[in-house]
Amino acid sequence: MYLKTCNACGEEYETHKPKASRCETCIDENRRITYKTCISCDAKFPAPFGDEYSCPSCAEAHGIGQAELTPEQRKIIKAEETLARWKNKVAILETELDERSNAKPKGTKLMNEKTKASAVGVAWLELCARDGQVSALSQIHERDLDDDTKLRLVLAYSRIRLRGYSVEAISKLCPVHLMSRDDDKAITDLPFAENPPTPQQMAEIELGLA
Repeated sequence: MYLKTCNACGEEYETHKPKASRCETCIDENRRITYKTCISCDAKFPAPFGDEYSCPSCAEAHGIGQAELTPEQRKIIKAEETLARWKNKVAILETELDERSNAKPKGTKLMNEKTKASAVGVAWLELCARDGQVSALSQIHERDLDDDTKLRLVLAYSRIRLRGYSVEAISKLCPVHLMSRDDDKAITDLPFAENPPTPQQMAEIELGLA
């Protein structure tokens, strides 16, 4: 008979099989062997109790139990746990930012077809299509808008963009309503473009292709 330690439950048992790895109880209950990776040599080893860090060989070499750690190993685990916490915080923050960026800002109106067809609406879509780049500003310069309106349009876009909302969400908002919040300088009469874009050109602007 052989005196062995069960790799599934960790209990000692007697068996006549020299290569046995589980006791009869674990075999009858179909209890599987759980394996872990040794913190020192990266080898797989049976971990019946679940709190083991090292394989039997490395534990013996360090003069510690399998569930014990050397000072160097404690530093490694602490660093890994700290990194895992930071990664979890980053993942939570990214999820929150994604949810906010795709949401409609509170208290804002959606742009209607009348505004979309105006010079202000076209300029707003151009700002969104190019995310406020210089190329968009040059296009706005050519629109039939006064300088004050152009400035407030760019500022309204920049302010709401810097709050973390996505370009897609911003492009659906009404720029007139957004600018009306700017020192109560609301636009009463919409200046229409002398040469309004065709439906195809409007679609290209909205898709960022123009």
